[in-house]
Amino acid sequence: MPDALRSLWHYHQEMYHFHVTLHSPHPYKTNPWSWLIQGRPTSFFYESPKKGQDGCTVAQCSKAITSIGTPTLWWAGALALIVLVVVWAGRRDWRAGAILAGMVAGYLPWFQYQQRTIYAFYAIAFLPFMVLGVVYVLGMVLGPPTATGRRRVVGAVLCGSFVLSCVLLFFFFYPLYTAQVIPYTQWAARMWFPAWI
Repeated sequence: MPDALRSLWHYHQEMYHFHVTLHSPHPYKTNPWSWLIQGRPTSFFYESPKKGQDGCTVAQCSKAITSIGTPTLWWAGALALIVLVVVWAGRRDWRAGAILAGMVAGYLPWFQYQQRTIYAFYAIAFLPFMVLGVVYVLGMVLGPPTATGRRRVVGAVLCGSFVLSCVLLFFFFYPLYTAQVIPYTQWAARMWFPAWI
């Protein structure tokens, strides 16, 4: 084997060994079981400016960047996975199977590394498939083109309400995605669970 290929192989072995044996404690270390429900998002950045600093106009402000996803989307994605499994097993719908295959490929490998230091933002690997799962289920709620007018209207209202809730919650959490200076009380209002702090 040429030296260059042998060196490349050794390099990849060393990288793999380092990453699977990384066990340093970290306050935002998570378990893959909690990723779908946003159990412990990663805080990338946090500052607490006082009045007069960074545009803070109250006694204490917060400036943060975190990996909290839009809760309605993530929680619906977790439920959509259950629906996808049932539809794929019951109807053998290839679309549900394809979405599940992407989820399996991007999500399940992390379970073999639960002891190492891993973070919730690794879920980015399967996020597109989770969104596709939500869209698939919304399509089921909307109904087929042959559905009655009433069914289509009810489905459209339900789907529209869900999408609207996702958009509104995205904008609600937007300051935490972009390090905007907001009053501490507003930051605390976005920390819905103790594990999010």
